Amino acid sequence: MPLSDAASDHSHIVRYERLQRGAFYADFRRDRRLNPEVYHCVIQREGSAEILRWTQHRSLEEAKEAAQSELSQLTIRNDSEQQISARSS
Repeated sequence: MPLSDAASDHSHIVRYERLQRGAFYADFRRDRRLNPEVYHCVIQREGSAEILRWTQHRSLEEAKEAAQSELSQLTIRNDSEQQISARSS
């Protein structure tokens, strides 16, 4: 579902609802000026400006599927690292 952003200088950018899993999230954008449509998926860690992954897809559904997979992998990896860190403390 697109989010309203009428006051923005970037009115050609369509934003979609964020997906979140654990400490990671995926944001989705589409530029109305592009034809064919390209959906951007940007994955980051909560509280960090670093982009962990930036992908492009032909549909929002493809972008969300890829994001779900990547968020799951990042969360599993992060949980494993925390367990190892806790054991060595």
